[in-house]
Amino acid sequence: MIHDSLPRWRTLPGLSSHAIWSTAFQWLETKAATAPEGDHPLGQDGFFARVMAYPTKDRPQAKYEMHRKTIDIQYTVEGAEGIEVTDTSRLVALNNYSEAAEVEHFETPSLGNVRVDNLAGWFTILFAGEPHMPQLRADGAPSVRKVVVKIPAHLVA
Repeated sequence: MIHDSLPRWRTLPGLSSHAIWSTAFQWLETKAATAPEGDHPLGQDGFFARVMAYPTKDRPQAKYEMHRKTIDIQYTVEGAEGIEVTDTSRLVALNNYSEAAEVEHFETPSLGNVRVDNLAGWFTILFAGEPHMPQLRADGAPSVRKVVVKIPAHLVA
């Protein structure tokens, strides 16, 4: 997991020198604020930005998820959202992996390892195989407008 503010993405090792990372972050800089909800292709199969808005949840209502083949860049445009991360050894799989959606879910454990709050202008990179629980209510922000850039892991390997 990497958590930082959008203006700093070019300072993170390897991101600005790689075409896929650069494409993703430049899209966030130039299009995220005004893009309509929905999926926006970024030039290669499976590489896209998904714009969405929703009310955030209390922890018991949220679910852990994990992607086996994709990396998420979760970027907050408006509002805020908590994202919790933990190790797979602390999770019980719900055995509902969907190849089409490229996601599987887990029972919510009593505690996670780390929680970050994505405030407006902040992003969190979640790598393939890294369980995370988004959609968590952050103080003072009952909803979020966000972008999740989906990057097939093989494009940055």
